[in-house]
Amino acid sequence: MKKQFPLVLVLILVAITSCGEKKEDPPAPPEKTPAELAIEKLAGTQGISYVLGTSGYVKRNQVDESAYYPGFTFRLQGTDKTYTTSGASDLFEASGSWEFVGANYDKIRLNGSKPASNVEISYTKTGQELVLTFAVPTPAGGKVTALIGNYEVKLSGG
Repeated sequence: MKKQFPLVLVLILVAITSCGEKKEDPPAPPEKTPAELAIEKLAGTQGISYVLGTSGYVKRNQVDESAYYPGFTFRLQGTDKTYTTSGASDLFEASGSWEFVGANYDKIRLNGSKPASNVEISYTKTGQELVLTFAVPTPAGGKVTALIGNYEVKLSGG
């Protein structure tokens, strides 16, 4: 009987521990859509402000025109797809909304009536650096042609 006692004790302990309620792992969060990932990359989760700073530039037709845009800032919000700008009122609206263009999520369009509005803006984001490229076409009736051209804008985010 003494030899069976440890075996019986082990069997009782196994039976008691196996009767406990099994805990289920919490469900995995749903995977993000390509659009959600693109929004996070471009605008972060709380919004990202991009600034011209000392390493950025605004080029029109490959000519550096950064001096015309001192203190240029461009803030993108992802939650409601809005933006604000300062320091470039001749080119960008002070605020508005934005949307992706196409299914690749590598182009955006800003609403408004300024030259950078309602055109496809390609963007590349590497680390904290954002580069926007777009063309300002000749406006209807040929008015305000001073801003026509191909733009490349390099900004730093934080």
